[in-house]
Amino acid sequence: MIPQNFIEEVQQRTDIVEIISNYLPLKRTGRNFKALCPFHNEKTPSFIVSPQKQIFHCFGCGEGGGVIQFLMLYDKVSFVEAVEILAKRLGMEIPYDKVNLPEKLKSKLYEAVKEAAMFFHNNLFSKEASLALDYLNKRGLNKEIMEKFMIGFNPYGNGLLNYMRKKGFTLDILEKSSLIISSKDGSYIDLFRDRVIFPIFDIRNRVIGFGARLIKDKEGLPKYINSLENPIYSKREHMFGLNFSKDYIMEKNSAIVTEGYLDMITPYSVGIRNIVASLGTALTLEQIRLIKRYTTNVSVVFDADKAGEMATLRALDILLENDLKVKVIRLPEGYDMDLLVRNKGYEFVVSLVENAMDFFDYKISIMKNLYDQESIEGKSKIAEEMLRTINKLSSEIERYEYIKKLSAILKIREEILIAESRKTKNSKFSYEIAKKVNESIPLTEKLLIKFILTNPKSFEMFRKQLTEDDFLYPISKKIFSLVASRFLQDSNLNFQKILSFIEDKEMSSFISQIIIENTPDIDGDILKNCIVRLKNNRIKMIKERLKKQIKEAERINDIRKVKELMLEFKRINSEVRNG
Repeated sequence: MIPQNFIEEVQQRTDIVEIISNYLPLKRTGRNFKALCPFHNEKTPSFIVSPQKQIFHCFGCGEGGGVIQFLMLYDKVSFVEAVEILAKRLGMEIPYDKVNLPEKLKSKLYEAVKEAAMFFHNNLFSKEASLALDYLNKRGLNKEIMEKFMIGFNPYGNGLLNYMRKKGFTLDILEKSSLIISSKDGSYIDLFRDRVIFPIFDIRNRVIGFGARLIKDKEGLPKYINSLENPIYSKREHMFGLNFSKDYIMEKNSAIVTEGYLDMITPYSVGIRNIVASLGTALTLEQIRLIKRYTTNVSVVFDADKAGEMATLRALDILLENDLKVKVIRLPEGYDMDLLVRNKGYEFVVSLVENAMDFFDYKISIMKNLYDQESIEGKSKIAEEMLRTINKLSSEIERYEYIKKLSAILKIREEILIAESRKTKNSKFSYEIAKKVNESIPLTEKLLIKFILTNPKSFEMFRKQLTEDDFLYPISKKIFSLVASRFLQDSNLNFQKILSFIEDKEMSSFISQIIIENTPDIDGDILKNCIVRLKNNRIKMIKERLKKQIKEAERINDIRKVKELMLEFKRINSEVRNG
């Protein structure tokens, strides 16, 4: 591993214009430079490089980021390899952290997180944890499930730190195992405070890390935080719940892949056992290899919103090109797996699983909503997007059969589609859809995220007024949550620093887009107005969702549910009136 401070120094000493001009002919236009994008075919330059901000962004395909992300894309190298290339150019020797840790040290880290998991779990049944238990009970989780998953609780304060010190664990081990962090004044504090704790296990049933959710939403704090990457935990290499579900996956010869901890636990608790969660990250090759140990059949189920559609489309391509058979479980609007099980019940969810859509049918339905199937341009776009995914299939027969199907839908001759297919054979995931999603994000959210990323000192004020839930779009939530979770460690976390450690393409592209885009300068009045609008939009969305849920509860004559929802509706109205 390469130390983060070294990566930041490499990035600061590198000029992005100098690096990119070695690959592309750049032409100055005002403050920036332009070029034809190397990541998609275009005739008019839409690839922008900003020397002032040290980022690039293509407004045609959506690719973007800093100098590290450019090398990763252009040279097709890993994050670490990109840093190594830049360090070599600068003549800097890399002070690698020792990756091959002595087994004794690794053993101590496993011991620490196991002890912490038992501490958290025992806390769950203490008087302090009444709100945590209430939260879990409302989600239909009984004591048996809480014990099986070793769900826990940590109150506010440094209870874990004090307990672990008494058990003989050093501060170094506690920090390396991501149980404590250094605060701004240099003292150590518990990483997880006032949160329900979900231990993360590897497939050998060893605790390796934790996910944690706030009991009561607090302004400035992310709803969910996870263990930081450390010598025994890398989220890209594990899947939540796989240790519990792997036998059921083999038995069913099928895996359901979802997103969140409760999206996995709640279905599992009612008998849908062949299910895993991706630990809040886009599916990685390492996770897919894990799944393939147990099955080659996968049903993907993400949230029923635009971001969920994007995540599903990305997952389709990477799963198909790794020779898995893929289906999509399409959720009703406004639902995730956790809520669906609680509101609709086991039989309804099983019916959705059994009637999962073929990947082709799912993607074509999305494409029809995005493009006009009757226009020439629309047909061309749909064909391009569908062929991009069909080409991920390794079987010539399957590819031909899907091309026949596409031919019938678009009324385009098969031989023409086959010719087009050859052109897109080696093309990557298309960012056309991502671009459409990003364009639909309200200016209010873009302005606030941009302000936070360019004025890190201001985040102290934002912490007191906003939570990630005030943002409607997942990418905005993700960035706000990232800044909030790292603020205690680094109160100067700006966009350049974020680009020095993230490998998430969606995040780096969105950051480069909003930083390069010309947006109004934000003064105090605009900032205040943005915050008010954000909160009002969230309240409006919550009330609309509650109205739908009340209507559904009335339809099935669930009087208790109607009363609960009506009380919640009145509480929100009361909060609005009281400011």
